[in-house]
Amino acid sequence: MSLYFGDFTSTVSIFLVLVALAYIVLTMAKHSAVEHWRRRIAVLTVLGLVVCCFVAARDGYHLSVQSSFDETVSAGLFTLNSIQSVLCCIGGGVIAFSSISSIFVKNKKYHKAMFFILSFAFIFKTLVIEISRWLVQL
Repeated sequence: MSLYFGDFTSTVSIFLVLVALAYIVLTMAKHSAVEHWRRRIAVLTVLGLVVCCFVAARDGYHLSVQSSFDETVSAGLFTLNSIQSVLCCIGGGVIAFSSISSIFVKNKKYHKAMFFILSFAFIFKTLVIEISRWLVQL
């Protein structure tokens, strides 16, 4: 349990992950009644960014960035060139594309598809990091 509730940052990050996942599930469950997909995309994008910041702080990713320039600094949980970092950067690119393209395209079906892609990318990034954290802690 200390893996998820060991300190304030861990507790807040897991709470925010659960809130974001609940938001995704509720939106997908009521997808036929959703009128404003852009709002859903904006909320999920902002919530995902906040989650990403807390998770990066929790895992000491800033230390990994520092250690790539200064060898006296020990890296965080995942190094800068780790598979987790690469996969999450790709996921971040998908999220950025989905969010930004939804601003310019004025098609409701497109917005709905981008929300689902954005949701998949968020869930993918969450699974990569949380499973990796669990495996590292074994």
